[in-house]
Amino acid sequence: LYGLYLGLSQLLATLAVFAFGLHSSAEGLARAQRPESIIGFVLMMIVLGLAYRAAKKASFARGAPDLALGASAKLATLTAVVGGVIVGLTQWLYVVLLNPRLVEVQRAAVMERVGPDLAKLSAEEAAALTEKIDFATSAVARGIVFGINTVLFAALLGTMEMVLAKSDM
Repeated sequence: LYGLYLGLSQLLATLAVFAFGLHSSAEGLARAQRPESIIGFVLMMIVLGLAYRAAKKASFARGAPDLALGASAKLATLTAVVGGVIVGLTQWLYVVLLNPRLVEVQRAAVMERVGPDLAKLSAEEAAALTEKIDFATSAVARGIVFGINTVLFAALLGTMEMVLAKSDM
């Protein structure tokens, strides 16, 4: 359940910057990174904290004295994995259904940066690099990158948060 909340919270961060029009231009994308990351980070911390509190409450209800450290780490990792899958799916849906222009904006920004270097390559090399750029700016790639980042970051952050909570720091 908290993995679902985690995934939806990250979508909320993306929708917030989208609502302010920051995903409509290359300049906007550059400005969107920081607020989207901060909003996503804060929401991630809140969801992971709530997941830990719910698991600790369930542990006490079963008569256990406390939630074990291993169980805390498993909880953080499972929440992160479910959250990452939801993030990957919702980011893909965001680009495919809500903001398909994002692919064009990202591709144009990348092509502007690599254009001079691309011109120096042979036709075959330029075509191969362009194909890689097309994939890197696709909805599928966005879903994969955001999903993997969520899994890794949420697992690490959640485990640290739960270890700190257990040590009463």
